[in-house]
Amino acid sequence: MVIQFPDVDLTGIKGVLLDLDNCLYAYDACHAAALEACIKLLEEKFSETSREELLAAYDKSRKTCHQELDGTASSHSRLLYFSGVVEDISSRTDAALTLELEELYWSTYMDTMELDSKALDFLKQCQAQSIPICLVTDLTLQTQLRKVVKLGISDYIQFITSSEEAGLEKPAAKIFELALSKLGLKTDEVIMIGDNPKKDIAGAQALNIKAYQVSS
Repeated sequence: MVIQFPDVDLTGIKGVLLDLDNCLYAYDACHAAALEACIKLLEEKFSETSREELLAAYDKSRKTCHQELDGTASSHSRLLYFSGVVEDISSRTDAALTLELEELYWSTYMDTMELDSKALDFLKQCQAQSIPICLVTDLTLQTQLRKVVKLGISDYIQFITSSEEAGLEKPAAKIFELALSKLGLKTDEVIMIGDNPKKDIAGAQALNIKAYQVSS
């Protein structure tokens, strides 16, 4: 999947709220490579379990996390996903393997990430015009910080607001309000850029924040 960063009018804008995943880089290729690496490791550890069964166990664990932890950063936790997979397959918790799988997932994911060129141009444009950017992102802060460092965009970002910090995911108003508070700006002074029509676009518009959608 190739993302298509929108043309954004910064006239009169004092700050930018910006999603991270699928906005500054393409998510799908990173996830596919990371999951494949983990499935291969699981195939080595559990040779009697088929690839199809391993993938089914991962999908089951992921869906369970989403259902039970809906609206929280933990619903995206790969540590929880793989813990569920290992317990499902072996009927026990394997601390070392679960940690190994999570680190393998994210290290492979980070190695696959590539900053979108048009998104980089936008970051540079904001920096040149002294317009601060606050990333507004679901998932845990540690993971998102790793992505920012790997993409090499720390100097372009003023603040990061995560759903872990806010306690709620987008489109909840709280995460947007927290970002505005960090920037010290009002809703009519910022714009929101994101890829998800419900979480990013509708969430921002509910607070009367002008929003631009990244497409793919």
